[in-house]
Amino acid sequence: MITHKKSTSLIFYSRAACGLGLLFFSSALFSQGSNNCPVIDEAVVHQPPPLFSADEIGHINISADSTRSDREGNSTFIGNVVIEKHELRVTADSASYNPDSEDIRIDGNVHVDTVNMALNAELGLLSIEEKSILFRDVEFVLSNNNMRGKAAHISAEQETATKLEQTLITSCSLTDPDWRLNAGDIVLNHEEEYGSASDVVLRFMEVPFIYVPYMQFPIGDRRRSGLLFPEIGYSSSRGTEFTVPWYWNIAPNQDAIIAPHPMSRRGTQLDTQYRFLTENSRGQMDAAFLHNDKVTDESRHQFQYRQHTRFSPDLNMDVDIQDVSDTNYFDDFSSNLSTTSTTHLNRDLLLNYSQPYWQARLLAQTFQTLDTSILMADRPYRRLPQLSLQGDKPIGKTGLAFTLDSEWVNFDHEEDSVVTGSRLQLKPGLRWLSKGSFWFIEPAIKFSHTRYDVEDGNGVAQDIEDRNLSMTSLDTGLFFERELDNGLMQTLEPRIYYLNVPYQDQSLLPVFDTRASIFSTALLFRDNRFDGGDRIGDANQLTLALSSRLISTATGKEYFRASIGQIQYFEDRKVSLTNTLETESTSDLMAELAVTIKNWNLSAGTQWDTDNNYSQRGNFLAHYQSDSEHIFNFGLRNDRSIGAEIRQTDLSFKLPISNDFSAFGRWNYSLKSDRNIDSIAGFSYDSCCWTIQLMGQRRLIYNNAAEEYDNAIMVQLVLKGLGSVSGNKVGNTLEQAILGYKEDYE
Repeated sequence: MITHKKSTSLIFYSRAACGLGLLFFSSALFSQGSNNCPVIDEAVVHQPPPLFSADEIGHINISADSTRSDREGNSTFIGNVVIEKHELRVTADSASYNPDSEDIRIDGNVHVDTVNMALNAELGLLSIEEKSILFRDVEFVLSNNNMRGKAAHISAEQETATKLEQTLITSCSLTDPDWRLNAGDIVLNHEEEYGSASDVVLRFMEVPFIYVPYMQFPIGDRRRSGLLFPEIGYSSSRGTEFTVPWYWNIAPNQDAIIAPHPMSRRGTQLDTQYRFLTENSRGQMDAAFLHNDKVTDESRHQFQYRQHTRFSPDLNMDVDIQDVSDTNYFDDFSSNLSTTSTTHLNRDLLLNYSQPYWQARLLAQTFQTLDTSILMADRPYRRLPQLSLQGDKPIGKTGLAFTLDSEWVNFDHEEDSVVTGSRLQLKPGLRWLSKGSFWFIEPAIKFSHTRYDVEDGNGVAQDIEDRNLSMTSLDTGLFFERELDNGLMQTLEPRIYYLNVPYQDQSLLPVFDTRASIFSTALLFRDNRFDGGDRIGDANQLTLALSSRLISTATGKEYFRASIGQIQYFEDRKVSLTNTLETESTSDLMAELAVTIKNWNLSAGTQWDTDNNYSQRGNFLAHYQSDSEHIFNFGLRNDRSIGAEIRQTDLSFKLPISNDFSAFGRWNYSLKSDRNIDSIAGFSYDSCCWTIQLMGQRRLIYNNAAEEYDNAIMVQLVLKGLGSVSGNKVGNTLEQAILGYKEDYE
């Protein structure tokens, strides 16, 4: 019997529910990334498939221009055939259904849409009974990252695995791809969430780049052990270097990277990283070892272990342990300027217990001193351990609050001849806060008690008197505001802070962890001009400060902020670390300014010596960023407060040269010593499906107390959707060197 019906529709139930659900080629094989390749020349266009309701998920709907059926029940669908089930759509010129074998054959302009993938094929065979599919001469596209490819066959059985034969994959146009990955067979195991491929060749500009006879890779959240992309580079300190990382999936909550790191000038270093994650803890261990450095003829190593553990919502622990083999390790093996200037490595264990009004801490801390020019006696004390308790507890609704700042520390030292021992400090207090809509006033009083139990380098106990001091302060301010015609609100915020601390001779007290605070805006409103508990500065002083802001009333965004402040001293300051008298009647003047104008952010600050009429410390920064490609920074910095004067400029940028080319650079220069500190220059080419960055860096290092330059050349090639095939050192270096730069290719 032959029937002809327009838009005929059939519904299959139960057993048919599985057959078409096999085609889910996982895009997890590839990284998420930007891709701007035009797709107008591509034949495969993805259209989201239908989503069926819960009671129809097991159905398959078939419609066509006409339907033919014979006496055996075979059905043929002709013209505009559409087969739909939950999260799947198949269209073709014709389709036939055999009820005995429960096979569906699809012919002519076959197109399939799943949630994340679309494909075109010449022929499709679907067996509902055997739960298998086969498509021939396939072109496909992965919609969530614009990866596309071809395959001679795509087949699947029992919904557990998908096989692709003679496959080409790229993020470029299939017509003439700049890069492509070819594989003999690719098998995707959906249950185990991994894939395997044989005879894999990665080509770039028709040049074979990488060949792998067999590889495995994850296609879901489950990780798989295997090789990662290698890193290459050149440095005058290390020579030509090449890193081949191997990823080890130890367990669902543990993994590691083991990376042999040959360096032509140094030898082969082994770089390792281990990570773990539990319900309450996370941690990471990084270690590197180089046996018999060719330059120093010594073994070199670096180690760091970090862990954070949360025992309860109130109690957590942090561990940070670091070690390097020698003073020059970071100079020789790091490209980070901030790392190479490190003088001490921290080693500590911290337990922290927090309540709404109280916080208790237990700290054990030691150091490794990298700068060997620092005398043994001048190196920092170890805290073994430090116990502290801080609190700020309101007393009813009176506005009063009880405060407490207390600690007990046992100080130890690597030099036997220095004073060691313990210090107990208790600082209870009361404060009262009263405020209105445009004002506040907060008087406070504290009492500080300090006791030492110490001995000299010969083990002889030292008789040191307890220190008892009262500390009173009054903090008050006003807040005025007015709305401007342009929709901004201007504020005027004067503030006055008075501090009184009587003088007590502290010259016989030891100095364990105390130094004079770096003068800053925050110090204008602190009750001690020293950092650490060995000195409490005498004070009879008044801080006068004024701030003003421009704020959008609609968004709350701040467009302008300016502040200025200075301390007026009514008495000379007698307490010091050097037994010198401070007689100035005023402090340095602190001033800060921040302005936002469209894409510009300008900030400046100065510490002005009013007696000598020059800037003790100052900084200026102009930052422009309209998007990720248009970045400009210019900074100035001067500092005379730390002994040796520092005067530096810092210029950095990233700017497009054309649609595809961008240039970037950084120039950090010392005006004082007339030399470059860190220089970076390079360019990037960004096509629609790949990008390459070439960077040169010249940075100042201190090797065995001698100043010299390390020159490095780095190349980073990123095949979009696949990832970097040369590591990510260029991106990491630029993110640290150029404010606003962000690596976004992967």
